[in-house]
Amino acid sequence: MSGLITGIGSLFGGNAAKTDRKNELQGIGNLNNVFNFGMKGATGELGAGSALQGAAGDYYSKLLSGNRTAALSAIAPVANTATAQADAAKRQAVASGTARGGGANAASQQLDTSTRATVDNALNAAKAEAARGASTLGSTQVSQAANLLGIGSNAAANEADISSQSRKTSQQLHDQAVSAAGGLVDTAINAIFAL
Repeated sequence: MSGLITGIGSLFGGNAAKTDRKNELQGIGNLNNVFNFGMKGATGELGAGSALQGAAGDYYSKLLSGNRTAALSAIAPVANTATAQADAAKRQAVASGTARGGGANAASQQLDTSTRATVDNALNAAKAEAARGASTLGSTQVSQAANLLGIGSNAAANEADISSQSRKTSQQLHDQAVSAAGGLVDTAINAIFAL
């Protein structure tokens, strides 16, 4: 008779397999929560990083466009400083009274040439840096895209594996319940005929 009671207890009561299954499902839920938290944070960071990369890309594009006006706007602080220094030197020449005569025109032209040379040197240096920066930026974006594709692929593969394992666990629980029910029936029949 004790076999009958044990059989009924295992059929309706908790057992290790059910507890394991509950823990497995809870673990999957926790993993899903962590994934969702990480995905939200990553999406925000990716958006901010993409905006910064876009700004850097725009700067590089201006420098490498071949459009002198656009390129000069990218190095405006250097160009403005050079022009301001040349203008100050011209004003000083006028104020000192040496602005008249043949030497004054030559000095003014020399200041203009020097200003253009300073701006051109800054522009050429910025273009070289822009080419390196654009190359690095492009490589970074390709790398990020590949990483995101890899993460998505791995997540899909892991989810499929977890689903497959979950189905196996469910089948094992079902088999245990059927076995327990069969054992209970055997015990009940043996108990009835033993009387």
